[in-house]
Amino acid sequence: MFLEHREKEENKRQATAGYDLTDAYAQISYCLPGEPCPKTISLQADQEQYLIPALLGRYTDQDLWVYGPKAQAAAATGEVFLADGLLTKAAHQEMVEVGGQNYSSIALLSLFLKRTMSLLAPIVRPERLQALVFSVPEVSVPILSAVTDAVGMLGLKNASLFLIGRAESFFYYNICQPEELWKQDVLLCDFSGTFLHTLLFTANRKTSPVACFVEEADWKEVAAGRKDLDQRFLETMKAVIGDRNISCVYLIGEGFLGEWYQESLRFLCQERRVFLGNNLYSKGACYAARQRMTPGSVSEDYVFLGKDMLKANISLYAEKRGQDSCHPLLDAGTNWYDAKAEIDFLLEEENRFSLRITPLNGGEIRDVEIALTGLPQRPARTTRIHLQIDMADLTTLRLNMEDFGFGEFFPATHQFWENTISIGQPDTAAGSSTAAQASAGADTTDTATVASEQSAAGADAKSAAPPVLAES
Repeated sequence: MFLEHREKEENKRQATAGYDLTDAYAQISYCLPGEPCPKTISLQADQEQYLIPALLGRYTDQDLWVYGPKAQAAAATGEVFLADGLLTKAAHQEMVEVGGQNYSSIALLSLFLKRTMSLLAPIVRPERLQALVFSVPEVSVPILSAVTDAVGMLGLKNASLFLIGRAESFFYYNICQPEELWKQDVLLCDFSGTFLHTLLFTANRKTSPVACFVEEADWKEVAAGRKDLDQRFLETMKAVIGDRNISCVYLIGEGFLGEWYQESLRFLCQERRVFLGNNLYSKGACYAARQRMTPGSVSEDYVFLGKDMLKANISLYAEKRGQDSCHPLLDAGTNWYDAKAEIDFLLEEENRFSLRITPLNGGEIRDVEIALTGLPQRPARTTRIHLQIDMADLTTLRLNMEDFGFGEFFPATHQFWENTISIGQPDTAAGSSTAAQASAGADTTDTATVASEQSAAGADAKSAAPPVLAES
């Protein structure tokens, strides 16, 4: 009996949740172990009321807070002081004045998250979540910091936290649907704002893994309140679809309430599947949580290359256990600000090493050779280099290298090099950068250079012997 109870408790920890968050609304979907599809929390048990107004209200006569529709209704009658724009204000780290008192915007966002997450508690207690993925309109470092800090106040010690953009949420939603729905391009029409926003999913099936992209566009001519809205929407759909092969169209957002788009719908339904709803983003975030915790064949075979994501695989050309190979460092599909790696390797006599850049967006594979100057003369494989690699921005690879020597035989100088390489265009790699001696009192500088760069496909042999990966 106790073993069975323990297994049930462990299964609860495998629950995942997706939380779509904007300044206007929030929405929560969840997936329990063994369930194939996420479910979305409704504010009314017998209705599909998925959208939670992103509002907090503090009563005018007491220090009591309400959220969502209650805050919205109480604000209309003047019973509460309202706090809105919670996500943007938290990203800017503003102090927010509510009823004459100042509050931390991070604390207000955390309070809103706590109240909304309480809706999930009757199904699975938040502290038992294995993973929680937030979907936001656009990922930025300030928003990542704000959400991380706000969630940190909730005490979700067992949950892995991730932040993705809505385009990536759309990607995860797609690849977790039956393949016949996305065997061709997929169009998402989002009318949750005052005008139409489209997301177009495409896949380059010539790469391995398959590279997937989402192209976003705003169509301000398709705006709420226009008398000719159906005609405007129809013209926009014809322009977006053109001669593309689109197998599926999703219509989401409150703008699609009513029956104003009959002509457009007739066009969209020609040899295409069309779905109407408003909980795609939170479900996509939930699918993302599940795939990140327990990757399946679909997520391993497909990679999303969003506008904030690394578009190429970065690897170190090195020898490992007697075999030359490319040791992976950074993976395409990683947000550039999350992309980082560390590795130790032993140099051959040439004091240089090569990185291989393998684009997944159709570019040419290329090798970039880095020469480390100023090192003392040592035999081959007696110089241990510690390499740290990350991204300075979306297209700039940043390298930090340090000489660790080789034990007592060849003491470390802790000489340090810095280098940047553009992974956008082959001819824009940084030519040199400064390096400083790390030992006390040292005031010397050296140069780490991009010694050569060539197409990997056109190179028959390496100009220098590859370094050897150091065993940990």
